[in-house]
Amino acid sequence: MTSEKVIWDSIESLHQWVKDQDYYGWDPYDALNSKLILKLCMGSPYLEILATQLNKYSIVNFRPFLRVEKGIDVKGMALFAQAYSKMYTLTNDENYKDSSLNCMSFLKNKSLVSIYGYDCWAGHYYNFRNADKSTLSPNIPDVITTSNVIKAAVESYTILRRDDLIEMARGGYEFLINSLLQKSKDGYFYLKYDPLSNDKIVINASAEGLSAICKLMRLFDEKNMNETAYNLANFLISSQNTDGSWVYSKYNNGKVRTQLDFHQGFIIDSLLEYLPFADLDQKEGIISSIQKGSRFYKEMQFFKDGRCHFRYPREYPIDIHNQSQGIITFSKLISFNEEFLGFSTKIALWTILNMQNNNGYFYYQEHKFFRNKIPHMRWGQAWMMLALATYLEKNEGEQ
Repeated sequence: MTSEKVIWDSIESLHQWVKDQDYYGWDPYDALNSKLILKLCMGSPYLEILATQLNKYSIVNFRPFLRVEKGIDVKGMALFAQAYSKMYTLTNDENYKDSSLNCMSFLKNKSLVSIYGYDCWAGHYYNFRNADKSTLSPNIPDVITTSNVIKAAVESYTILRRDDLIEMARGGYEFLINSLLQKSKDGYFYLKYDPLSNDKIVINASAEGLSAICKLMRLFDEKNMNETAYNLANFLISSQNTDGSWVYSKYNNGKVRTQLDFHQGFIIDSLLEYLPFADLDQKEGIISSIQKGSRFYKEMQFFKDGRCHFRYPREYPIDIHNQSQGIITFSKLISFNEEFLGFSTKIALWTILNMQNNNGYFYYQEHKFFRNKIPHMRWGQAWMMLALATYLEKNEGEQ
């Protein structure tokens, strides 16, 4: 069986499982989607953080016993929509087109435009307490989710040709530049993670926003949009370490959070998206940044067999989100540098052979001596759907 056949069988099996679940599922961070757990935490942020982390890392799925409700994740639906657009383009299968339309109808209904004045989206269908005590809720829009809905709307427009999708995407862009665009103390423009994040700069947040804006730039030639993309790209270049990596976030108190995982891929992807639009005075810096970033990502974060470090230099657990992002980024890098030809295949095949259940879904994590088989819908299934669709799109004709 060829690698292409293995990957086609994998994505079709995954699609069927997701449809059977009607997109409902659990999430690694969904502990507070339980009234019982909320009651036990008694409003304490420390107990809520503890409950969230225990729920996230437990290899036993206690969610049914703790009454953690399943939900449909907005970000997950945006990822599925992007994947379906690619799959329809490759196959002309009306099932993928119908699935894309269903996802976009859901996303349109989840817009928080009535609250914020612009189309925008929150990634969590539940309340979430982060390790730094910050909170996210279904009513707090964020840059990652909004950016992915923008990308989904633009890509879905190419197959559905519905003007309301472009209106959604433009509304999301207005939210990014009017509610999240800020200038740092050292003079660089960046995007806040959400309207409440005034004490930190999350590097990959600006990268996701840049990727979304680049999707719109393929449809619109507007000075303000081009300038915003130019500024965000400069911010990403300036934030890169000399070894090619990026830190996760910087706080106003001087604290820096280093987390070398799939977020590196987000940033590389965004610079690849922006490269065709870069001015001559900026292009050399973009190319150099991609070269350094992709070299670090491949040589330091990945093993030769296609496994990704959990968070470099920590090896285990092998996480499905890391695997999916590796497939996405190295598939996109093929057009930038042919030396990456085949590496995305290696990651995809290792992941399918080691982390996909016979029923179609993907496991959460692979530890050294055991597996966490919980089938998280957004974290595992949505990202793998997009990863495999991106692989098939970018490798078309390369097999």
